[in-house]
Amino acid sequence: LAPGFFPTKMSQGLIAAVGEDTLKAFAPLQRFGDEEDLKGATLLFASEAGKHITGQILAVDGGVSA
Repeated sequence: LAPGFFPTKMSQGLIAAVGEDTLKAFAPLQRFGDEEDLKGATLLFASEAGKHITGQILAVDGGVSA
């Protein structure tokens, strides 16, 4: 998985400096990702449904890389 911007302890300085609304404006979904956003993709890769998926990187970034 290739997660997009998720608020973490490491990103708090950037959020404080640039502003939450400014950062969210870069994403088509207009929000930060959270751990819930990663669950579906993780389950796909780990489940029988993903048994023929190999060597892929799935962007979970709210559409930023689209």
